[in-house]
Amino acid sequence: MRCPNCGNENIPGEELCRACGTDLAGLDLPEAQEDFRGKLLDERVGDLPLSPLVKADPTTTVADAIRLMRANDYGGVLVCDGTWIVGIVTERDIVVKIAKNNLDPTTVNLFEIMTKEIYSLREEDPPAYAISLISEEGFRHIPIVRGDRPLGFISLKTMVKYIHDEVLGTG
Repeated sequence: MRCPNCGNENIPGEELCRACGTDLAGLDLPEAQEDFRGKLLDERVGDLPLSPLVKADPTTTVADAIRLMRANDYGGVLVCDGTWIVGIVTERDIVVKIAKNNLDPTTVNLFEIMTKEIYSLREEDPPAYAISLISEEGFRHIPIVRGDRPLGFISLKTMVKYIHDEVLGTG
């Protein structure tokens, strides 16, 4: 957003010009932001870039899960018993439950540290649902499913990029 006083280019939504301090709060936001409200409810999370589906058995050791996460360059593992999702383990779980308590990751299995209450989204759910779970529940990784089959994860990073691209029009 260009400041009407000094001409400085500011980020859309800024309340004050970074260069001269002029009040920008009353100026209209870009049209893309208006369209974005509709996209939040009309688009599908399944159409956004999903992170890889990294799965492991509940008896997998934390050390093996770490290797899986590193190999797939992703910070979470979906814990599955056959085709059923029974939990999720993230980098944060490993830091909080293993490192903080000085547990041996080669002897602790995922079942012992996984989060058992899983929230997932269906591929047809709108991005607004993902944003809500991220905001209200603090999730960084949300499994996306088709029926009862996991497809991948939507991550906090993906959602922030989606919002950035849509609101600022850089995508």
